[in-house]
Amino acid sequence: MATEPVPDRLEAIGWKDGLSISDSRLLVHYYRTTDDGRIAFGKGGGALAYGSSVGARFEGASTRPGVVEEAFRRTYPMLADARIGSTWTGPIDRTRDGLPSFSRLGARPDVFVGVGYSGNGVGPSHVGGRILASLALGRDDEWGRCGLVRHPDHGFPPEPIRFIGGSLVRSAIARKERFEDNGRRAGPLTRGLVRLAPAGLVPMREE
Repeated sequence: MATEPVPDRLEAIGWKDGLSISDSRLLVHYYRTTDDGRIAFGKGGGALAYGSSVGARFEGASTRPGVVEEAFRRTYPMLADARIGSTWTGPIDRTRDGLPSFSRLGARPDVFVGVGYSGNGVGPSHVGGRILASLALGRDDEWGRCGLVRHPDHGFPPEPIRFIGGSLVRSAIARKERFEDNGRRAGPLTRGLVRLAPAGLVPMREE
């Protein structure tokens, strides 16, 4: 989602440099300002695809604007009166270890791809650009030999186990984070399901 322009409010709280921010939760919050004084704010947890099929429900307005707006208001209570200007959604490509991979596309000698950013693409995409440049130019350097130069991981369970299991685990993650936001501890079943989640950029730690 993005707010309507509020440049005076951003000036008042000292957020003037366009800094991009994200937190360490699995259903990550990520946000930044825009050149015209809006705040663009996102939250992980969009639709899951059955059989890796990406259809129309992965495009257009957000399917859960209330959830995203609630997270925004909790993060910036001083902007509670900032109006939401637009919302949107899109697909996320996920890997088991939460890290992207870069490789040649099949047998094509002239096409290289980077996939699997797992919802954390803002920082890694800069590194990915360097890796793809080295691969495309045939350079034998630190980027072309990077450990992320590998074929995509296909180690997820088959359907329907993947979709059902993914839905259960992600619901548990949302429930656990909702409990933590309210200063409570989730039950053992929820915590057990969360442990089945693929890795994120920030390792989970049980207190």
